[in-house]
Amino acid sequence: MTMRICALLATMMLLVGCATDDPDITVKHRVPHGSTVAVVMFQDCGIPNQADCAGSGAAAGSIFIRILSQKPGLHVASLPRPVAASAPLTDDAAVAYANKKGYRYVINGEVQDYYRTGHLALHSDRVAMSVRVLSVKDGQVLVTYTYQEDSKTHFASPDDMLEDMAKQLATSIVVEPKKQRQGDFMFYKGNGG
Repeated sequence: MTMRICALLATMMLLVGCATDDPDITVKHRVPHGSTVAVVMFQDCGIPNQADCAGSGAAAGSIFIRILSQKPGLHVASLPRPVAASAPLTDDAAVAYANKKGYRYVINGEVQDYYRTGHLALHSDRVAMSVRVLSVKDGQVLVTYTYQEDSKTHFASPDDMLEDMAKQLATSIVVEPKKQRQGDFMFYKGNGG
């Protein structure tokens, strides 16, 4: 093969590896700018005989907390999981837990898949999440986020993919202040005639 064909094949493989589906994000209401959101450590994935599932909820939760806390106008608090890492926590229970701690908004979720193979393995790393942002006042689901991602190039670890997911969620949940949504315009009124 010529050098040109090898370069084209390498470019195609890179582009195919970068192509992913978009996450499923539903936004009913956003959290007001300046609000504090409590994040309950996520539930571990429950895939039998998959050793990487143990601790996946705490790992994902800490990544989401770190990324969300970098979002201007959003304050984030970590809440320990009130049940076992592999036990389900209903949204109603998460709302009651956050209410007892004095928070207005809470994020509850589950790691649905977490598989780390390493960079030279035949199988790709993968991660899947389901997350809900809830209003503590009435238990309403404000935002839902569901996504599964595979590392097609073998260069992205599950933690790298979780960072991307947290960034996508962060851009979806906070209302931007008015000055960032609207430009400052100056209107010319003419000679008053």
